[in-house]
Amino acid sequence: MLNNTAFQARSRLIDEYKKSFEVRNTNLPKAVAVKKATKENLVAEVSFPKDWMYINTKGGEKKPEKSKVLMVPIKGGGLKDYRTSSGKIKQSKKPANLLKYMDAHPTKKKGRVANPHPFLMDNKKGQTLIAVRDKDDRSKMNFLYVGVPVGNVKKRWDFEKIVKDTADKELQKNFDKALEKALATAK
Repeated sequence: MLNNTAFQARSRLIDEYKKSFEVRNTNLPKAVAVKKATKENLVAEVSFPKDWMYINTKGGEKKPEKSKVLMVPIKGGGLKDYRTSSGKIKQSKKPANLLKYMDAHPTKKKGRVANPHPFLMDNKKGQTLIAVRDKDDRSKMNFLYVGVPVGNVKKRWDFEKIVKDTADKELQKNFDKALEKALATAK
């Protein structure tokens, strides 16, 4: 009964997750875990073991952990060329990897390069950008990320409310079914 309710809450969480987020990683909803109740411990737990999801349940400000700025993809920027077929940004094109690559390869000054190197630049507003020159026309640039001191994260879903609502709605039904089955099979 408790475990059935917990798994119903898990299913509802996955459905709500898909409605609230643009899901590019199809394995992520499977991370919603259920710790089953036992006869010794009559508590079933539903959890999402990813720390970054907490801010999405409450909303708030996301601050960079190690650097001074948080690199945010530019909408309509050059990242459209660096996405996989499912829409995820390639691992090699994430900010930390681009900057590692930039530091490891000195810039070339002459001629066309096979793979243009990413670089940091500041715009007139004082924002830090990660950009890469166009492969064929070096006078054109693709802007990939912009650095912001704080990113505002809106509240997308309420994990606790979804689980509580499911428990309130389904627990009594599941209890009644289990009781009916127990009485029918009692000796």
